[in-house]
Amino acid sequence: MLTALVLAVTLAPKPSLDPFLDDLSKRAFRYFWEQSNPRTGLTLDRANNTKEVPRADHVASIAATGFSLAALAIGAERGWIERRKALVRARSTVRALLDLPLRNRGWYVHFVDWETGERLWKSETSTIDSGILFAGLLLAERGFKDAEITSGTNRIVKEIDWNWMLTDGGAKKDSLTFTMGWHPESGFIGARWDGYVEQMLLYIIALGASEKVPTATWKAFKRPEVEYAGIRLLTGGPLFLHQMSHGFYDFKDKRDVLGYDYWVASRNATLANRRYCIDNPQKFEGYGPNIWGLSACDGPDGYNAFGAPNWISDNGTLAPAAAVASVPFTPKESTEAALAFRRKYPETLGRYGFTTGFNPTRKWQSPDVIGIDLGQMMLAIENYRDGLPQRLALSHPVNKRGMERAGFRKTAEGASEGRSLRVQP
Repeated sequence: MLTALVLAVTLAPKPSLDPFLDDLSKRAFRYFWEQSNPRTGLTLDRANNTKEVPRADHVASIAATGFSLAALAIGAERGWIERRKALVRARSTVRALLDLPLRNRGWYVHFVDWETGERLWKSETSTIDSGILFAGLLLAERGFKDAEITSGTNRIVKEIDWNWMLTDGGAKKDSLTFTMGWHPESGFIGARWDGYVEQMLLYIIALGASEKVPTATWKAFKRPEVEYAGIRLLTGGPLFLHQMSHGFYDFKDKRDVLGYDYWVASRNATLANRRYCIDNPQKFEGYGPNIWGLSACDGPDGYNAFGAPNWISDNGTLAPAAAVASVPFTPKESTEAALAFRRKYPETLGRYGFTTGFNPTRKWQSPDVIGIDLGQMMLAIENYRDGLPQRLALSHPVNKRGMERAGFRKTAEGASEGRSLRVQP
């Protein structure tokens, strides 16, 4: 029945959106519908790419659940699912987020049982995974505009103790960067969100949700500028770092208080990642102009944050969904990559889209997909289609305030492709 719902799309894609990207987005939506618990809405971290039956271990990811909430709002708008069914699932999810034992001082545990909410694997109470959940929740609230979801969302946001994670419970009272999380057994994690990676969404929501979070937090994390093949970018490394926040926030033709254009930064990071794969310094099989994409995914030796340039981790493993998830920045290159992966490596395409990772050199591919990979790709495709996810997210007052407090302003400098990474504020 779901297959019919997914394929019976009422909103035709724009002519510029290749039909295969439309198909990939709907496959990703199918994941979030089929691999979320019907009662709690908690979404499995990963699933086999050929089977509808959930994994026996039932490990839900709180970040994947955030993407699932976003998917429900988008699916209802696109006509991929009856709005009534999507609303029932979204309400159930919000109830579970409030009622199950998932939170510590308003922050959510990373991995939990999808039925009971019980903490699994002694996982941390995670700031970034909570941030992704919050981002998806705010988007869904705007998409449904349902009294129960709005009330639950307001309560969840109100109960977040931002200062607790910002200052390690008061031990670092002058801290302007968030810890990566907290363990009940050992306390706060020493590593912090103090570099340019995927955490912009966390800081924007914090700034928008609480006036007590100093605006200086936005300036506090480092933004290392690097260059590869004449391309100026921030940090380098895995593609997902440069995609995560853009699923929810439209940074195009905007600069923050420091003068950065993060759309340009992510476009350049994509071009540099692709350029590295074309250069292929280690001569791995398959790499080329249309077969590229180094990002966090399964590899033959286990899960790893593959990436380049600058922050280089490369053993020949590619993440097809990551190449597709850059389509708002590089529409031609990303669309051609999607078509090339399907044509050259058809075995990588399954029920929910492309496998999370495959290694042509070692003739290996993961049997799984991972929820957050599919969520990033789906939001990217839908933003490229017509900007729906970003419009919904940025219509929420929390996100509006967060962007304003981070100093974002629209600029008129001409085409984004020709803009510099940074100008003096």
